[in-house]
Order: sequence, then C-alpha cells, then structure tokens
Amino acid sequence: MIYDLFNEAIKNLSRSGIKTYLTLLGIIIGIAAIVSLVSIGSGLGMAVEQQLDQLGGKTIFVIPGGFQNIRIKLNETDISNFESIRNVESVVPVYSTSAILEFNGEKINVSVNATDSGDKTLFENTGFFNVKEGRDFTRNESGSILLGSEIAENYFEKKIEIKKLVKINGKDFRVIGILKPLPQSFGGGPDPGNTVLMSLDAFKRISTNLNPTIIFINATDKESVPQVVDDIKDYSDKKYGDKSVNVLSSDNLLETINSLLDMITMFILSLAGISLIVGGIGIMNAMITSVLERTKEIGTLKALGASNNKILTLILIESALIGLIGGIIGILLGFGLAEVIAIIGTQSGFALIAVKSYEIIFGALAFSMIIGMVSGFYPASRAANLDPVEALRYE
Repeated sequence: MIYDLFNEAIKNLSRSGIKTYLTLLGIIIGIAAIVSLVSIGSGLGMAVEQQLDQLGGKTIFVIPGGFQNIRIKLNETDISNFESIRNVESVVPVYSTSAILEFNGEKINVSVNATDSGDKTLFENTGFFNVKEGRDFTRNESGSILLGSEIAENYFEKKIEIKKLVKINGKDFRVIGILKPLPQSFGGGPDPGNTVLMSLDAFKRISTNLNPTIIFINATDKESVPQVVDDIKDYSDKKYGDKSVNVLSSDNLLETINSLLDMITMFILSLAGISLIVGGIGIMNAMITSVLERTKEIGTLKALGASNNKILTLILIESALIGLIGGIIGILLGFGLAEVIAIIGTQSGFALIAVKSYEIIFGALAFSMIIGMVSGFYPASRAANLDPVEALRYE
C-alpha cells in the first residue's frame, strides 16, 4: 500500500510540471545556502585547529592588554619572571611595529615583526616565518631583514630581490631572504607574506617600543599547561590588575575561535533559513492548490474506500518528496558552491576547506523533508477531511 501511495504521489508531482519545479526552487536555494555555509564554517574550524596543532598543545599565548583595550605593556622583567615560572620551557616575545619601507623611490607602510634569532625555532617548527629563498638572519645581525613574498614581488613596480638594499624608517637594510607565504585563518597569527622579519637588534634601530605585542610560552609538557596558565594569570593580575593580560592556551584559543565561528555561522544560517521558510510556504501553497484542483479525484478515492489516513498520507508523501528532491539538489549545489568558495579563498591566501560529512548530508535531508511535511500537513488535513459527496459535486 505504501508503495502504491509513493507511486501515486510521484505521478501527481509529475503532472504538476512547472508548479512543482518552482516549488522546489525555494527548498533548493535554502538547503544550498545552509550546506555551503556549514561546510565552509566546519572547514575554517578545521584549518584553525590544524594550525594550532602545529604550535603544539603545550603553547601558551600571552597578550598584553588582553581584549579589554587596557594600556598594559609587558617588559623585560615580566619576561624574566615568566621564564622562572615552574614547568616553563621557553619564553618567546615577539615585537611588532608599523614602518615605512622605501625601495627604488617608492614607499609603502609595512608591518615589522622581530624576535631573538635564537627563539625562532618555535616558528620554524610550525611553518611560520620559513625562508623560501635566501637565508635566515643570525643572532645580533642588525643590518639584515627577511621580506614577505607579497611585499617583495607585488608591492613595488620592480621586484625586490635578495641582496638588494631597502630603507625602513630611513635606515638601510639588506634583504637576505624571502619568507614563504602561509594560508591565513583566524588562528594563523602574523601573515608572513605581508610582513618584514628582523632580529631584535635590527628592530632597535627603527623603534624605541621594546614592549612585546605577544609572548609565546612553551610548557614542559601538555599536562603542565593549566597550572602554568594559572601562574601567569596570578602574576599578571597582581601586578597589572584583573584581566589586564590575556593568557590563552592552544586549547583555550581554539575554543574561543570556534565559539566565534559558531556565532557567525548561526547568524548567517538564520538568514539562510528565511529562504527555507519561503520554500515551505511555497510547498503549502502548491499543496493547497493541488488539493483544490484534485477535489473531485479525492472524492472519487474516498468513495472507493480510501480512508482519511490514506488521503492524508498521500498528500504528506507528495510534500515530503518535494522536500527530499529539493534537499538532494540543494546539497549537491551547496557542496559545489562551498568548493568554489574554498578555491577562491585558497587562491586569495586564506586557509579554507570545504568539509563534506555524512552529518551535513543527513541533517540537510532530514531538515528539508521535515520542512516539506510540516508545510504539507494543513493541505493534507484539508484533503483528508473532504466530504466525498461534496467533493464529487465540486466543479
């Protein structure tokens, strides 16, 4: 009997022609939007997690001023005190400033990052600040710099090659290496393609700001991270005040970023859901019209012995089929759109992945079918409750 009802439902939808296709369109657009957003959102979360995993589970980030816009500056004494905390393996302060880079008569603003050359092992192990061409600077090498590939190749009319002299804030520096570009994401840190990297001694030539903008701290092992985080917070809170310094482990940072991504995704999904509501109204409208057009047919079925439940099931199956077909097409279109977005993002230098999972597929299919059935319930009830005598007399 169920097979017969499905057969009849498919025939009825086929007869509706263009009306069925237009009804499908609302579901397709809504599901495609949701699938593409969830796919890209999940992929972005994975990209962030991969980059943070590269730093290792025992890395801690110390950000002066936190996220509270508090003017706090850490200094050499703080760095020394962090190094003396139990279970701290290494402390890597990174100094940053903006500067004017001049080459061949052209000037641009650049971001400059500096760290002690002996501390760069942390970055080299994670893929940050890897040299693509040339060599790295050595300790106390104050006249040499590494340039991001974007700056070297695209920002000036003439490409900056290795051994060329440039000026930064009026001081001469020789380019000894070009940095390898790294795809960016929320967890990607500084963009090596658009930065200048130099030693701390070189940094002192162009800036008097010797307060680190971020400090990377490695614990001796992952199990020690929570205690080290607490000790750093206790020290910072006592010296500078509560929450004046933000201290995050890799896991904390990942949770924070994922929470932000979830909020953004939910907001965008709520907007995409509007098209599904429109699609659901379209299904309801199509089913009501179908019931009116087939009033006599429904009356005949009831006169021949079809129960109210069978009529109800028939209309609900038609509604569910519209949701199912629209869901399948929407899923395929959504994954295709996600792939395109990921390719464009990757080419633009961002770490984007289009995730395809059974959870997304089954969730989207179930959602589209539920929308179809809920939207079809009212017209199905109306059809099931038709009086057969009145239905047969309907013109």
